[in-house]
Order: sequence, then structure tokens, then C-alpha cells
Amino acid sequence: MKKLIVALTLLAGCLSWQANAESTLTFNKEIGPLVLNGDEVASDIFSSPNQLTLESGTNQVLFSLGQLVVEDGRRTKFNSVPFIVRFNAPSDDVALSYLPFRTMEEAKAFDKDPRFVLKSASGEMIPFQLEPLYVNGMQGMKNYEKAVLKYNQKETGIAVVSIGQTSTTPVDQIKPKNANTGSSQRMILEAGFNNLSAQEQQAFMMWAMKNLKNAS
Repeated sequence: MKKLIVALTLLAGCLSWQANAESTLTFNKEIGPLVLNGDEVASDIFSSPNQLTLESGTNQVLFSLGQLVVEDGRRTKFNSVPFIVRFNAPSDDVALSYLPFRTMEEAKAFDKDPRFVLKSASGEMIPFQLEPLYVNGMQGMKNYEKAVLKYNQKETGIAVVSIGQTSTTPVDQIKPKNANTGSSQRMILEAGFNNLSAQEQQAFMMWAMKNLKNAS
């Protein structure tokens, strides 16, 4: 029976980690990602991906904003300075958006006081740290990956990620070897079970019942 409890505890931790291991970050079509967690985002001359796969725990993204606006009665393209943002990824998908502007004056005001919204698929507002990152070099030839590395090395910005920092697992690690009694094992099992979704709990119970019938 103790072996079964340990096996169920391990499965609960595994399923919970898989459920929270990855999520997707979606951008407005005007937002172009440049660097994700220190690595340059692959893009072409015409477009950037509008979705990125996040790691569990801390994520850092460098992105820029480009939108058509009206200036002196004509439509023109406004390109913002790059922004760097740091946040902890939730278990579900996330969207980064902003309130579009119409004129160049509004765009310049936004550049000085950027207002972005980071929200999960379930409607939860995700806290984040954000600031502009000025990158030297000619347009189209800027080394954004190197700029992010230097930014983190300085350790003075509000969205810094320490060099060598690893992502944090958003769920408690379950360690059966520390459970010395039946009651503590039950508490560990219940904690892991509560971290599962309703669908995963049902699958878990079916698996558990099947194994209980076969136990001797």
C-alpha cells in the first residue's frame, strides 16, 4: 500500500508539472518580439511571429511596437523604442496588448508613458516589470540579443534577469522520501491532487482505482 501511495504521489507531481510547464504568449499584430529569454526571436524582413512559447516561471521578452498613425493629414508608420518586460508565466496562455493610438502626437506620448496590458486566457491580470531599452546601431542591423545581455549584466534595470537564473517551477516539488508516516504521505498526495485540473483529477482517479483492484 505504501508503494502505491508513493507511486500516486509521483504521478500527481508529474501531471501537475506537465500542466504548468509551458504556456503561449500572444501579441497584438503591431507588436514584434525581438528577444525571448536571451535568445533572438527568428523573424523575416516582412513579419515577426505573433506567438512565443514561454518557460515555466520567470520570462523576459524584448519587443517593439510599430503602428500606422496620422501625421499632417497623411498615414505614416510609427516605430517605438524597444521595450523589455519581465514576468512570471502562469499555467495558462498569456496575451500582451495595448490601446491603439491614432495620431503621431498620441504615439509619442505613448512612447514616453507606455501602457501595456498582460492578461491570462482566464482573464487574470499578470504583474510585470517593463522599461524601454535603447539599442545602438542602424535600423535593421541592431544586435538585440547582445543589448539584452548587457542590460542584464548591468543589473540596474527593473526588468533584469540575473545571468544564469533558471526558471522557477510554479508548483511545489513533491518529495515522497521526506514522508515518514502514512498521514504525511496522505497530505503530500492530497496537495498534488489539488494542483490538477478537473479532467486530470478524473483521469487520476480512474488510474488509481484500476491499480487498487490489482493490488494484492
